[in-house]
Parts: sequence; structure tokens; C-alpha cells
Amino acid sequence: MTEMNDDLLKLKNRIEKSMYRIFISESDEDNDRAWIVERITDDRLKKLVPRLSVSSLHILDVIHRHDGIKGVDIAREMDITKGTVSKITRKLLEQGLIRKTQLPDNLKEIYFSVTPLGAELAELHRLFHREQDQKAMELLASFDLASLEIVANFLEKLARLRQL
Repeated sequence: MTEMNDDLLKLKNRIEKSMYRIFISESDEDNDRAWIVERITDDRLKKLVPRLSVSSLHILDVIHRHDGIKGVDIAREMDITKGTVSKITRKLLEQGLIRKTQLPDNLKEIYFSVTPLGAELAELHRLFHREQDQKAMELLASFDLASLEIVANFLEKLARLRQL
């Protein structure tokens, strides 16, 4: 029994170490921005991108995909607060990446859409994710579905355990 506990402890440590490395790489916004900056042709965007958070890029992408979207719908789609959406959209407006419109008979509701500059950046961001997704799919294809199902089940259960 002790030998099994030692084996489980070793596996637990390997899993935690790998998850930490994944978390660090996912939260390293510099890689995302560097990839995008290398491919930007517009000098205005080259100056803007280093000042944008990855959350800003994701909100820009949501607005690009859903032209005329309201802030509350952005918050719902991204599972973030309306306050966070307000803060980020204010910055995107200031930087000329999005614009807002209101209906004359309802000034309370604000609708967001991308500017041509914002559309260019959103497309580059989408291209970045497409390339990352392709690499992930190549990795996944090297495993059988049953093994991937076990990994997915494990990660879902681990996530629930961490939320308690």
C-alpha cells in the first residue's frame, strides 16, 4: 500500500508541475502580443498592442464576431463582470479599436462594433488562436479517444475539487 501511495504522490507532483507550467504559459500575455506584433502591418496597431491586455483582445474578438453587441452580452459570453467589460470597452474606445452606438429612443443601451483598425487586430488575434488550436489538435490526434476521455474526466474532477 505504501508503494502505491508513493507512486500516486509522484504522479500527483508530476501533474501539479505540468499544470503549473501550463498556467504560467497561458497567463504569459507577452507571447500572445509578440506573435501579433510580428504580423502587424499598421504602425498605429504596433504602438497599441503592447498596452492591451489579453482580456482586451478577447473582448475585441467577441465584438468583432457579434457586431452591435451590448456590454451585458459580452459579459455573459465571456463569463466576466459588467464592470470589467465597461473598463475594457472604455479603453478600446479610447484607442479607436471599437465604437459605440445608441438608439435614439433608448439611450440607456449601448451597442459596440469594431472599427476597421479593431477588425484588423481581431483578425490577427483570431489567426493566433487558430494556429494554437492547430498545434493542440495535432497533439490530441496522437492519442486515442479513450485516453483523452480519461484525461478530460480527470481534469474536470480536479477543477471541481479545486473549487470547493
